[in-house]
Amino acid sequence: MEPNQKVLNRYLNKVCAEVKAKGMHDEIREELSGHFADLMTERQQQGASEEEAQQYAIAQLGDPQAIGRDLHQIHKPRIPWGLLAGVIMLSVVSLLGMAAVEAGFGDYYKFPDALMLRQGMFIVLGIAVMAIMYFINFKQLQRASGWIYGGALLLIAVGMWFNPNMVNGTRRYAFILGFPFDLIGYSPYLFIVGLAGLLKRPGVQNASGSRIRNWKEVGLLLLPAAIYLVIPSFAELVVYLAVALPLYVWITQRWGRAVVVAASCVSGLALYVWSETYLRDRFNRYLFINDAENGVGFLNRMIHSTLTSAGWGGQGIVELAEDKRLPYPYTDFFPVYLVQSFGWAGGLLLLVLVCWFVLRMLYSARTVSDTYGRALILALALMLSIRLIYGLTILTGRMPLISIPFPFLSYGQHVFIEFAALGLLMGVYRRKDMLPAGQAPSSL
Repeated sequence: MEPNQKVLNRYLNKVCAEVKAKGMHDEIREELSGHFADLMTERQQQGASEEEAQQYAIAQLGDPQAIGRDLHQIHKPRIPWGLLAGVIMLSVVSLLGMAAVEAGFGDYYKFPDALMLRQGMFIVLGIAVMAIMYFINFKQLQRASGWIYGGALLLIAVGMWFNPNMVNGTRRYAFILGFPFDLIGYSPYLFIVGLAGLLKRPGVQNASGSRIRNWKEVGLLLLPAAIYLVIPSFAELVVYLAVALPLYVWITQRWGRAVVVAASCVSGLALYVWSETYLRDRFNRYLFINDAENGVGFLNRMIHSTLTSAGWGGQGIVELAEDKRLPYPYTDFFPVYLVQSFGWAGGLLLLVLVCWFVLRMLYSARTVSDTYGRALILALALMLSIRLIYGLTILTGRMPLISIPFPFLSYGQHVFIEFAALGLLMGVYRRKDMLPAGQAPSSL
């Protein structure tokens, strides 16, 4: 008679040969080995010999190929069809909007970059980047979290101190293959991905009671905020804090410290805004829009006037040469132009699409059992969701205009990093059933 372990190993090898998710092999072997041992013990207690108990246990476990095929169906890659459909619809809306803007310029002014054509090229390249990120093993990113965090610091250093290119009075853009890339604007994505991995490291998470560890956590959280404050880069500062603080709370579960940190950040931000005459003036104009004859108040009143005159059916292709009330309709005011052209009905559809897409991203975090995977999805979903929601709030005419691109929709190379972030998010979802569960996840 063959030893029990040899018979069992041969059986388990046949089962695992059918399961492509190698990360699940150890868990499958452990579970089936436990069943095998229980069945043998049960049979031997009934008076069977060891050989009879072994044959009985193997027979009860079933055909290894059939079991393996069933387990493969359970642990095969999952495609997030909802997110994929959502980003395709957003891309279509972007191209339709760019076509309308380009037609609106007419013969008076031809945008030199051919809006629709170039945006289509950006989207195609962005989808290629998304596909690459989709197949990256996110567990490898966790081991590289420190390098990713450091890479964000390097991007800022290159952008602010070593970049020879000056665009619109700033050095935050680097030209790669002829395209200007916003190094400062991309950095929050890297900071958040790196922060999620660093905070989820066992050495950081499990050494409770360590003051050094606590200060390291807070330091990792606040260093990017301090850098954005010094640069200064108000848009990145606001977006980073809006994502990093909830992520810190969810990972560490230290609500008291998080409240203190959040209060300190808000107080510091308020003092900064109040100390800068330009920012204080802009803030006051948003509070008292009707008192501002020009500048911020003027723009917000024009947004309100444009939207109220759109009607349910919209105004069609708006002649932008004649309607100068709406500057930059392809970037900062793109959602306003969409409603102006396609009406309140079009705006309502845009609202539904964006809200549905945001909910799909946030819901995907609940389906992932791996704790780092959940943290990564939450970080990326919040980063994209906050930007999408801000884009919609421009339609209220009450939001400060701080140059946050409308993800996947407005014109520009920012779609590259957004497609990359979504690809990584979908890649985590893809592997959700291919890896054993880590430690018990926090509630979401």
